[in-house]
Amino acid sequence: MALTYTHSYASHEATTGIEYDFSEVDFFEWAKAPSALWLNLLAVGVIVTTISAMAPAQAAQVNTPSGRCLHARTGPSVQGAIVTCVRDGATLKPVVEVKGDWLKLSSGRWVYGPYTTHNRATPVATGNRLRKVNTPKNGCLNARVGPGIQHASAMCVRNGAALKTVTQVQGDWLQLASGRWVYGPYTAPIQAAPVAQGTGGRSVILMGTRGDAVKAVQAKLVELKYGIGPGGVDGIYGPDTKQAVEAFQKANGLTVDGIVGPATKQRLGV
Repeated sequence: MALTYTHSYASHEATTGIEYDFSEVDFFEWAKAPSALWLNLLAVGVIVTTISAMAPAQAAQVNTPSGRCLHARTGPSVQGAIVTCVRDGATLKPVVEVKGDWLKLSSGRWVYGPYTTHNRATPVATGNRLRKVNTPKNGCLNARVGPGIQHASAMCVRNGAALKTVTQVQGDWLQLASGRWVYGPYTAPIQAAPVAQGTGGRSVILMGTRGDAVKAVQAKLVELKYGIGPGGVDGIYGPDTKQAVEAFQKANGLTVDGIVGPATKQRLGV
């Protein structure tokens, strides 16, 4: 019976990729066991107890965006040498140290935390289409050609900058209208702002405003040679547009506040 149970669970381990560390388990001197029946019962007890007692605390599973295996490295960065690649869905060794986005396992290897279920950030809701860069250390955010750090970085968007509209969500990765992918937990939703109606009236245009009125301002700034960054005339009042407005205000003796109010509109001719 013990052998049958052992063989059955061994097959389960092979399928699920479970690994155990038996370094702290003290085994009996089997030669001193009083009977074969006692040995049988003890064997089953050791197996069941070991499985229960050694279920790893803080265990995480591999959860890569594309379903690929996860590299286990010798150090906490992509510069660390790859020791092995753990298949998607497999249970990892217990986490003993965290350094930024990297997790050190009890095996001494390091894995990229966002590609595991360990304290995984809440995925970005598909409804949050307008977002800005919000990195933990105020660094720029890589916009990549695919959904994962294995993909090349096309550019690095500064912290606080408004991103293109989100068109697709894949795990923690967001695809933007530009076709680039960014890491969702390093972004934040842009607070709702009034949508500008038309191009006239007394309404002001400020950070976060969207609509035809913003497009008119952006087009006029481009016409007057005030660059508004790579976003161009997109109808979204982001940091680049604000910088261009402030440059225009400064050059024309207006209050430099980045807000397109009546005076700035009149001088722009919108």
